[in-house]
Amino acid sequence: MGYGRLLLLLLASFFLRHEFAFSFSSLAPQSCPEDQSLALIEFNKTLVVNASLATLNCQFYEAQKAYPRTSSWVMSKDCCSWDGVICDEMTGHVIELNLSCSQLVGNIDTNSSLFQLTYLQRLDLSGNDFSNSQISPNFGRFTSLTHLDLSHSSFSGQIPSEISHLSKLQSLGLSGDFALFFDDELGLPPHDFKLILQNLTQLRELDLRYVNIFSSIPLNFSSHLTTLKLGGTGLNGIIPESIFHLPNLQVLNLEGNNALSGNFSKTKWNSSRSLVDLSLSAVNFSGDFLPYSLVYVTSLQFLVLYSCNLLGPIPKSLWNLTHLEYLDLRNNHLEGATFPPFTNGLQNLNTLWLSNNSLNGEIPS
Repeated sequence: MGYGRLLLLLLASFFLRHEFAFSFSSLAPQSCPEDQSLALIEFNKTLVVNASLATLNCQFYEAQKAYPRTSSWVMSKDCCSWDGVICDEMTGHVIELNLSCSQLVGNIDTNSSLFQLTYLQRLDLSGNDFSNSQISPNFGRFTSLTHLDLSHSSFSGQIPSEISHLSKLQSLGLSGDFALFFDDELGLPPHDFKLILQNLTQLRELDLRYVNIFSSIPLNFSSHLTTLKLGGTGLNGIIPESIFHLPNLQVLNLEGNNALSGNFSKTKWNSSRSLVDLSLSAVNFSGDFLPYSLVYVTSLQFLVLYSCNLLGPIPKSLWNLTHLEYLDLRNNHLEGATFPPFTNGLQNLNTLWLSNNSLNGEIPS
């Protein structure tokens, strides 16, 4: 009987000790799997670092300084410690790769080892120079991606429809380069544009600036959208009024689409409380007046309506947008007094453009 109890105690002690050791080891951060380290190294070998690579896109669009992140990549170190690489602590799998503005030059073809990193959730390759290589359909294999940014990296050709397979995407950046505006460098067929909007129902941020789309604006935008940037894409037709009523919208940029026309919503916008940046330069508002409904957009900080064919006076209500910092109404047909008496809502305004209108009166000090 005594031996039986002793044996049970010994067995219990053995199992508890091993269970604790297993639990401890499972809580410790896991190292990067060798196949993923090798995939990253092989990917890096196909590219070169050009320290003299122009960094204008990084400074202007990405608001960061370019530097060679991959210089820290050596096989003698765990890849989870490499600059720009983030791993899942439980499995060690590479789940984030941020190589934005890393002065990388080269091609990314369909056989790239980059596409072996199948656990990626975030991928940022913006602000590099991929030498007019096409965006591979294999980007559509990253089905766990929530964030993808390939902006300002000298990709060319058609954006593959496989991008629309990334149903978990919350942020998609494919913006082209302003210097190549309408130069047939990066395009998105109208059908695929609609597919992206139709399938990516979780999108919060969409940036397709300077991508040649040449389409009307579809109606099927995700209600989750906070940022919609479609400037310089060759959009045409009429702006659907529903775009002003996206409930979470903070940034709307349709500027530079001079084949696009529309009218401001005359009713209170659903985006009124959230909208911070409204940029519609060169969109034709067909002699429309600045609407009173702008007064409800109380969070607005940037309002750019340059060359929009706007008529009539500036509504007094506009000067009561107390958060407004930047206002550009140049090259329109506005007339009448520039500022109403007792203007009291411009405390935060630091940039004001009103030239090439028929305005009169004095600008208060």
